[in-house]
Amino acid sequence: MTKAEKKLAYNKKYREKYPERVLASAKKYRDNNKDKVRAAVKIWRENNPERALVSAKKYRDKKCIEKEYAEWNDTLIEFGYGDLCS
Repeated sequence: MTKAEKKLAYNKKYREKYPERVLASAKKYRDNNKDKVRAAVKIWRENNPERALVSAKKYRDKKCIEKEYAEWNDTLIEFGYGDLCS
């Protein structure tokens, strides 16, 4: 194994062993480098328009469902059935 292959193998094992640390590190990077992240997302969307549309559709559908659930829970609370809220 070359040095680069060893490093890739180690990184893969680390990500599998400590997923929480990896996610925390990614979140910290996104919070500290908002402009860089926005630029990278913009470039990705330009290079992958079909995938960007699919991703946006999934996001919209998820938000619509969450909104409908919230409205339904509000209706249940108004009619006195708050204990049935999800």
